[in-house]
Amino acid sequence: MVSTAKRTLDMSLLLGPDDEVPVAGRFSYRSDRPYEVEVAFISRGVTAATWVFARELLLGGVHDEVGEGDVRVWPQTAAGGRRRVHIELFSDDSVCELSVRAPELTAWLEQTAAIVPPGDEDRYLELDTHLARLLAGKC
Repeated sequence: MVSTAKRTLDMSLLLGPDDEVPVAGRFSYRSDRPYEVEVAFISRGVTAATWVFARELLLGGVHDEVGEGDVRVWPQTAAGGRRRVHIELFSDDSVCELSVRAPELTAWLEQTAAIVPPGDEDRYLELDTHLARLLAGKC
């Protein structure tokens, strides 16, 4: 049986030092894909983009700067002591920086850890099933 953790979090798309746009981030996690998270970015009720990347990046990015390549994540304390987590996404032709409240992201990550504890992902990965689908051309 597949267990999931889903939550929509209020985020900010950072356009400049003092300019941001509200965006919803629909965070999804599945026990049958234990290494990855999916985040759908929603603006005005429409999914603008969906990214899939390592859960480990979010887990580490709550406390330290992590990532290289297409995804970077780091914590930041804003004025008034508000803690946020920044997520920077790189594509072929653009860079996008978003932020989310750290306590909300941490609460969702705790839900994922209750499903698959960090470090135990390999115990939940159904490698034979994935390999059979790949060989059958169903991926």
